[in-house]
Amino acid sequence: MAEKGKHKVVLIDYDEALFAPLGFEGEMLAQAGAQWEVHQCRTPEEVVQVAHDAEVVVIQTVRPLLTREVIAQLPRCRCMIRAGAGYDSIDYKAASEFGIMVCNAPTYCTDDVADHAIALMLGCVRHLARLNAAMREGRFARELARPTRRLRGTTLGIIGLGRIGSTVARRVRGWEMRILAYDPYITQEQADKVGAQLVSLYELLTHADFLTIHCPLTEETHHMLSWDEFATIKPGLILVNTARGPIVHEEPLVEALRDGRVWAAGLDVTEEEPLPPDSPLLELDNVILTPHIAANSPEAQEDLYRLICEISADVVQGRIPRFVVNPEVLDHLRPAE
Repeated sequence: MAEKGKHKVVLIDYDEALFAPLGFEGEMLAQAGAQWEVHQCRTPEEVVQVAHDAEVVVIQTVRPLLTREVIAQLPRCRCMIRAGAGYDSIDYKAASEFGIMVCNAPTYCTDDVADHAIALMLGCVRHLARLNAAMREGRFARELARPTRRLRGTTLGIIGLGRIGSTVARRVRGWEMRILAYDPYITQEQADKVGAQLVSLYELLTHADFLTIHCPLTEETHHMLSWDEFATIKPGLILVNTARGPIVHEEPLVEALRDGRVWAAGLDVTEEEPLPPDSPLLELDNVILTPHIAANSPEAQEDLYRLICEISADVVQGRIPRFVVNPEVLDHLRPAE
């Protein structure tokens, strides 16, 4: 229960391995007149129990804990913050209907995710994972280095030319690659700043030698790459996904990896997380898998919690915070008590 006269900010769950709170949050929010609480909720019932009197609710998991049913039981909540860039673990529509702002933290890990995407791309084209595994098994299996290709003169396709996608484009500009991008929400003038040419999704798929995904998971992008798209791709594609697993339909991806239409894939995210032990992806030596850690760095961890505190302080002090992803709610915000 929040202390009398104090606002309450509740973190309902966090990643213990990489993104636990750092300890400065309580003092930073106290200066704004807010009380900071940290919990590890695993069920909707636990969320309601700890956050029923919170003005700001922060969620880190990508699991859907903030459902319509939960949101309806949080009468004091004025803002929900996704401790990350994607906000698909919050029922965006329900929050908007209840007059609750939804914010994300899109700036905290831009460099880190871009770096990881490039690392996966390079690891795939040079087959580093399977070559390393063979060496550790005592096999000098040089034949595992094929197929490969030189990067210069190839085409990189980017789905989503926002902060991370643009950073990837800037990183590779000196590599003499052609850069194509699909993003219906930006202009060619914006794309020109990072050396990319905007094209349709079809044109991107038919020309890209490498494809990296940096768009959010929405109803529009769920299974954006499925059977028809994998039937369209330029043979020999190398696919990288550091965004959200369900953007890529895994069944046709696995088929394409097996028959060679996709040479290799670097996946930091999968449709189901953690990856099930019987996943066919684990059987393929042309797949590099990492456990949704692209955002990881000490700098990103600190940036994340400072941004959460800044957004929370704005809310409890009556200001409109940065990074409101449902601006339509500003016309009917839930009033402060």
